[in-house]
Amino acid sequence: MHAALPFGIAGGFLLVLGFLLLYFLGTEPVGMVLNFGYVATPLFVFAGIKQFRDKHNGGELYFSQGMSVGFFVYTLMALISAFFIWVFMVFQPEVFEVFKASNIALLEQKRALLTEQLGEQSFEETYVNIQAMSVFDVALNDFLRKIIPGLFFTIIISIILKRTLTP
Repeated sequence: MHAALPFGIAGGFLLVLGFLLLYFLGTEPVGMVLNFGYVATPLFVFAGIKQFRDKHNGGELYFSQGMSVGFFVYTLMALISAFFIWVFMVFQPEVFEVFKASNIALLEQKRALLTEQLGEQSFEETYVNIQAMSVFDVALNDFLRKIIPGLFFTIIISIILKRTLTP
């Protein structure tokens, strides 16, 4: 999908740039880039599908075509972002430790609410899971947080941009 490639790559590198910008500003970049992906993904999926429809497919777009283009866009974005985060954290382990510590602190801060809603056992399991979290887990989480919303956004955008030309 040559129409999807530039948008997937550009979107992935925008996520990388956002991560680096937050890192150099002294902000915890992992959590913020996860949220930034919720904004960037639909924009790049929309642009990729629209570009395909208008420039490569003569103004026509079937739902399945939109889904295919969108899939390539959000998957490329997710792969680039997750791979970068994994490599970055391998070479800058203090970023991983800060992310892990902030998750533990947030969990402790919400302890009363979480134990009331989910029970003490669920809280303890979550705490143990965060303690055991690895760099790969963070990268996989980033990947999944781009893929799952990407699918949702692609369905909606493909429906909105769907256009068939009648002879």
